[in-house]
Amino acid sequence: MKDLEKNLYKYLIDKENFYMKQYFSNFHKEEYFIGIKELKDGIYCVLVTREEDEEINLQEALEYVKTLKKPFLFNLVVLSNGEYIGNNYSYVNKIVINEKDYSEILCDDLCTPLKNIINKVNNKKQFKADKFKKNKLSTLILIVINIIIFIITAILSKNIFSIDINVLIKFGAKYNEFIYQGEIWRLLTCAFLHGGIVHIAFNMYALYILGPQVEKIYGIKSYLTIYFIACITSSLLGLLINKYTISVGASGGIFGLLGAILVFGIRERHKIEKGYISNLIGLIVFNLMIGLRVANIDNLGHIGGFIGGVISSYLILIICKGKIFNN
Repeated sequence: MKDLEKNLYKYLIDKENFYMKQYFSNFHKEEYFIGIKELKDGIYCVLVTREEDEEINLQEALEYVKTLKKPFLFNLVVLSNGEYIGNNYSYVNKIVINEKDYSEILCDDLCTPLKNIINKVNNKKQFKADKFKKNKLSTLILIVINIIIFIITAILSKNIFSIDINVLIKFGAKYNEFIYQGEIWRLLTCAFLHGGIVHIAFNMYALYILGPQVEKIYGIKSYLTIYFIACITSSLLGLLINKYTISVGASGGIFGLLGAILVFGIRERHKIEKGYISNLIGLIVFNLMIGLRVANIDNLGHIGGFIGGVISSYLILIICKGKIFNN
């Protein structure tokens, strides 16, 4: 997928409430994508294609869209090498872009909104800054807090690979005996502590990947709510079942984010890429299997966090009547 195609589709999803539909190209023998937006009286379709594949891609995309059995307005974005020779279609709105410098070669009147969007997409600095601001800032703040706390505990332990257990308890590890004595804040503070550099590296990388996705889907308030609830339910399950462990780490919250993404995937299964749900379930099961085989991993915490993420995200959808999704 070319940069312009990728960034255009991403902008349409992020800003214009489009979703992607996947269909199989009998000519190319592979999956192709088309952007679709639901309107009151039908659907608005956008297909991006290279000039040399214009006719066959348009034909196959139109055949697919007709199977959706909805009135549609079809818009074709053609990427040309600059010397465009193509057909005019009375039933399709078309804009032709020079893929070398992204200048406009041809634009039907009804494609003017698309032309304006393409101009915005080509402003890469603005696009990247907006992407950073919208979806990653809150996750980066969480990561920075975790790293700062880890540095402090590593200094006190004089070891970055294995943090002293007494230091972890002092800073708020999930120590069941103290929780039973009333220190319930440990159910959450333990999620900001890590046992070593490898532990925090894996967790922060996972948070960096998953956090912005959940925020993009549910919004920042719901994202943080899901994350912190998952951290707490992660601790609670371990507290109730395994009464003699000391636990730290953000992995319960991370499994909660996986649960929230799974809820989204199931609810929007008719709008997302084929195999999304099965791949996600496979990822969750794979990580749980690792937890069963590797020592010193709190699998109960992972399961508790996952359950918390699933339940909280589902309740958020019910409370908001399904309107929580930004994309």
